[in-house]
Amino acid sequence: MGTYDHKQVLVDYEKGKLTPEMAVGHSLQHIDKLYDLLKAGKQEWQSKSDTQEKRVNALQLAVDRLTTIIEKARAKQKRTTSDQPKPDQP
Repeated sequence: MGTYDHKQVLVDYEKGKLTPEMAVGHSLQHIDKLYDLLKAGKQEWQSKSDTQEKRVNALQLAVDRLTTIIEKARAKQKRTTSDQPKPDQP
């Protein structure tokens, strides 16, 4: 079912070329097309949002792993430093 430009619908209705029922029918077609565009836009946005969420989660895992590695290295460094005698002690 094809529609023509919404502005043309208004002009034709104003000129009496369309009955009120025809104008409403065309308007409903335009509203339906707008809903379809809105739905497609929402799906696209949701897809991008899901992709970004996955990236954030992966990056957070990497940060958590690096934090664990750094904490282990610091703990090991403290142990080795405390095991060595200080130079001013006999």
